[in-house]
Amino acid sequence: MPPAVKRGDSLVQGLFKRIKEIEAKLHSLMAEMQELKHEIREADEENVRLRNELAAFYRADLANGAASEAEGKSGAAFSNLLELYDQAFHICNLYFGRRRSGECLFCMAFLRKEAEPPTDKKVEESN
Repeated sequence: MPPAVKRGDSLVQGLFKRIKEIEAKLHSLMAEMQELKHEIREADEENVRLRNELAAFYRADLANGAASEAEGKSGAAFSNLLELYDQAFHICNLYFGRRRSGECLFCMAFLRKEAEPPTDKKVEESN
């Protein structure tokens, strides 16, 4: 065989070798990508679980504060906001009036704040 053919064969073999190395790296990267996707899924599930726990905590806190709401705050306005929230609408200043797909911590914090009994600043100032 002429020397040019041998040189061409070694060039092709070198290219095939590089392609196989790149394929091996790609397989490794794909495996790593799958592992990262799995970790992200787990973190997302934990995030949802923790949000639900926190929302349940806020709901329980709101339920405990509902009695004080009847004593204190303007009951009709608060009741309307609570009803809107229960109908899956946002009542927070960020997304007011938009539909909720789950619990909203901003809305919960707003309801919690509104359910707290008012403090009498005049009594505090006189002390």
